Amino acid sequence: MLELKFDSSSFTRKLRGIQISAIPEAQKKSLYKFGFLNKKKLAVHMQKVFRNPVSFTLNSPLYKVYDENSMAFFIRSNAPKGNKPSKYLAPVEYLTGGVKESYETKFSYWLRNYSGLPALNNKYAIPAMDSSAVQKNQYGNMKASQYSAVKSGLERFATGAKKAKGNQYRYFAVPSKVGKSSSRISVSSKLGHGIYRVKGNTLGLLFTLSNKKPKVKQKFQFRGITAKHLNQKMNNIFTIELRKQLAQFK
Repeated sequence: MLELKFDSSSFTRKLRGIQISAIPEAQKKSLYKFGFLNKKKLAVHMQKVFRNPVSFTLNSPLYKVYDENSMAFFIRSNAPKGNKPSKYLAPVEYLTGGVKESYETKFSYWLRNYSGLPALNNKYAIPAMDSSAVQKNQYGNMKASQYSAVKSGLERFATGAKKAKGNQYRYFAVPSKVGKSSSRISVSSKLGHGIYRVKGNTLGLLFTLSNKKPKVKQKFQFRGITAKHLNQKMNNIFTIELRKQLAQFK
């Protein structure tokens, strides 16, 4: 969260009498106006630094005006489905300009802790976006429906099932067992670590598996863009709003 305060005293020293009563309302309207404009500014910034960000991410910066003197900007922390923007944007927020460990998605957390495949407890799944087996949505990310299919397929695989229902894909992971026998799939010894789907003679890689949590570059200048925009625009916004309020006394 980024809290901001606005001091208009340098603009209002010459006001007298009833005109002074216009200041609080002008300040409050200025903060709302700045919040609206800065939200759009941050969305433009995200489009520049992220690859095909989804609308939910672009709309995740929010603001709240406390009173005529202060407001705060923050990232949405609730999500009806999927991952929370406040969680997955935190590692990429620009603080030092270095790199940080990426946010672990719900799927990755489930895979390590609840998939029933102990060999994956310390593995991090990374979508194999260059694989033709990956189904992409309009933003170039793996479709949510495919995540669900993989999860269901691995749950079935973890029970020891060797066949898929009907003409569906069969899913498996390499490795999937702890010990000398590293997998339930006979061909897995020839495959790299990952999550695969297979139907007939068609084999496709869906995820690679890493022993280390992926790292991401800090590039979302949430605080820097807001502070810069405040210095550039707030004085002008307040001047316009103050004139509107003073006009009511004429």
